[in-house]
Amino acid sequence: MAAVHIVGDQLGWRPHVNYYSWVRSRSIKLGDTLVFNYDATKDYSVAEVTQFKFIACNASNAKFFDNSGTSSVTLTEPGQHYFMAQNHCLDDQMVFSVLV
Repeated sequence: MAAVHIVGDQLGWRPHVNYYSWVRSRSIKLGDTLVFNYDATKDYSVAEVTQFKFIACNASNAKFFDNSGTSSVTLTEPGQHYFMAQNHCLDDQMVFSVLV
């Protein structure tokens, strides 16, 4: 049965949250949906990128990109998924990866 996970729980998607700790506390599976809630007026965004783009902190040509304030990504492919916020990924601020 697919589940919905609110990224960061009540803190949402914003700088200075340990998303690696958050993702380790979940059992995220194929078919689950990640919901990102954030303040779009602060230039926050969500991008799903390749591993190379993730390491480079580069959201260009992302598999998924949104900056509307509420973004949902359903995990339809097995493997490692990499998420970041454009312009907010340096120093591991708004980044995480999850193996599905």
